[in-house]
Amino acid sequence: MVVAVLVVLTLVGGVLAGDMGSPASAGTATPASAAALAASAPSLVMLSQTPWVTPGEAFDLHLKAVSTVSASALGVTVAVYSCLSSLSGFDQSLTSVLTGAPVSSTTSPLPVSDLPPLAGGGFDLSMPVVIGGSATSAASSGAPFTIHLLPASGQCQSFPAGVFPVRIQLIDTATSSVVGAFITHLVFSEATPDTQRLRAALVLPVQLTQVAARAPSPTELLIRPSAALATPSERAVSAVVATVASIAVQHPSVHVTLPVSGQTVELLANTGHQSTLTQLTQLAETPEVHQLTTAPFTPVDAAAMVGSGLGSELARQVARGTEVVGGVTGRAPPEPSAGLGPWITTDGADASTVGVLASGGFRQLVIPASALTALPSSGSTAQPFVLSGPRNAQLTTVASSDDLNSRFTGTPGNPVLAAHQLVAELAQLYYERPNGSTPRAVVATAPSSWSDDPAFVDALLGSLNANPLVQAVTTAELFALFPVPATCRNGCRLAAASGVGGLPAAAIKSQRIRVDGLATAVTGAHALTQQLGDLVLGAQAQGLRSPQQSSVAVNAASAIDAQLGQFAVEGNQTITLTAKSGLVPVTLASTAPYPVTGSLVVSSDKLLFPNGETSWSQPVTLLPRHSNVVYVRVRTRVSGVFRLQVSVRSPDGSLRLVAGSLAVRSTSSSVVGVVLTAGAVVVLAVWWFRTSLKRRRRQRAAEEPSAS
Repeated sequence: MVVAVLVVLTLVGGVLAGDMGSPASAGTATPASAAALAASAPSLVMLSQTPWVTPGEAFDLHLKAVSTVSASALGVTVAVYSCLSSLSGFDQSLTSVLTGAPVSSTTSPLPVSDLPPLAGGGFDLSMPVVIGGSATSAASSGAPFTIHLLPASGQCQSFPAGVFPVRIQLIDTATSSVVGAFITHLVFSEATPDTQRLRAALVLPVQLTQVAARAPSPTELLIRPSAALATPSERAVSAVVATVASIAVQHPSVHVTLPVSGQTVELLANTGHQSTLTQLTQLAETPEVHQLTTAPFTPVDAAAMVGSGLGSELARQVARGTEVVGGVTGRAPPEPSAGLGPWITTDGADASTVGVLASGGFRQLVIPASALTALPSSGSTAQPFVLSGPRNAQLTTVASSDDLNSRFTGTPGNPVLAAHQLVAELAQLYYERPNGSTPRAVVATAPSSWSDDPAFVDALLGSLNANPLVQAVTTAELFALFPVPATCRNGCRLAAASGVGGLPAAAIKSQRIRVDGLATAVTGAHALTQQLGDLVLGAQAQGLRSPQQSSVAVNAASAIDAQLGQFAVEGNQTITLTAKSGLVPVTLASTAPYPVTGSLVVSSDKLLFPNGETSWSQPVTLLPRHSNVVYVRVRTRVSGVFRLQVSVRSPDGSLRLVAGSLAVRSTSSSVVGVVLTAGAVVVLAVWWFRTSLKRRRRQRAAEEPSAS
């Protein structure tokens, strides 16, 4: 007979001290304020535990007291309650006060000072587990306390197999007050090796989110565009490094699904974590155990992007993420005929999103149960079904468990506790329909708010390794378990989704146009434009709040401006034309280390160009670190001083690379001007001659009468 015990702890308020069993059965203690315990960091932290034990062997908890109370005044109480009969009962045991008398409990606090100390701090609470006996019988084999599993009314029908809530309290023995408390679930199993285990697909993202750097200088952005983003804390990077090591080195045989973000891979490469990149490569080489999914460059909310008109950016996210991760790990991109595999989300979706994902190559979808109005009926476990979108788009879909997803972040400050909480709930799901003839499966996906936590991952995978009740699988294996999708009797439909997540869509679109335009002009600097494009993708990260996304977009614009600042029109001189036509030298200075191609565009209201118009364009190439002179033939229509507007646009016309103006002075006269001037002289001469004749006639007429 195989007997296993799985333990999960959850932090609860000090009210448990008074409401979860009488003081007589659990030691004298004065209840502390539940709000006070919940608001502070946990005072009792789980370091590790034995995943399971056989009867008579020790169930070992490694605990650490984080308290100002002297260790000599601390004690621990244990109270085991009857096993749970339903999944709702399991949920209630985590959120509510347990009722009824414990089936086994300490009679007084066990002095912490009497328990074996652990290296680095903490203490060892080792408790043998036996079936039957007295709830308050003496400890066996010299152990401080022996857990006796006893039948009780209203508990699970498979006794002794089942899930037993256990209350652990840290007591200040001087005042009989509760310093810290949590609930654990002892899972007792009599499963045989041929047991039909519950399949559990665990999705563990490998991801780091980068916020905008504070006021990066143009010089920094020019040298290194990635300076637009702040490097995450050393602690956050170390957590990802240790998480990958836990999966690849400590638990390499446990099946997991790993969405790896390209931004994280780039960050690891830039910070010198080559060993972690090597481990990711090893994981990619064992797809039957470690499924690296086709993931976006940075985790995004697909529905929010589609709803904001950024569907094309979603495709770029996937393409760039595949490129970066594949380039480091050697993971080949999926064959087009096979599709891209599953899109995994903990957010909602709508029909338009389904259509965009399907048209982008995805064939499967993992989405929370709360995002659907109905599910195939299979108890509390999941079955794949078909979800439809516009234009006959279809995705084979499976719903992840909202309860299991919430366990990733359910106990802040106590990650080992949270991991065992998740595993205990999986055991309760197994006991819902134990050892059935057909496989049953669930999906647990880390929410977007979860950060990689090596302690959580180590405890989770360690508890699933050779687990007698739960078998870890990849999402690919889960979908393969059900080759024929289930039928939804009431129709499996998506719940209403807003489709808008506050993304700075206008800024993202604007900077994307600029990056694409620059890319057409600097074809020899692909790495540069790729870095700038990555900044635009970084502004879409769902791990950032809307203002943070906007800040990344602003910094991306500054990084593009820094590149464009290397080009200028030298226009601090006046060019003089002494003839009616001539060549005007346009000097375009470039300090960039790469050549630039584009179109030179000149215009002036007072000049005509070779096409007879007032504007003219021609191809131009700016050599790196050079003053490039381009001669433009012009023809003047009038003399004077006027401005010649100059710009260089990208080959696709979307981006103005440089702009300026020149002063042009014309001292020549045109034929029309000469004719008009000559005509004016003739008219003036005729007028003067005629006026002179009239004056003489009047004088002679005046002289004649006086002579007579």
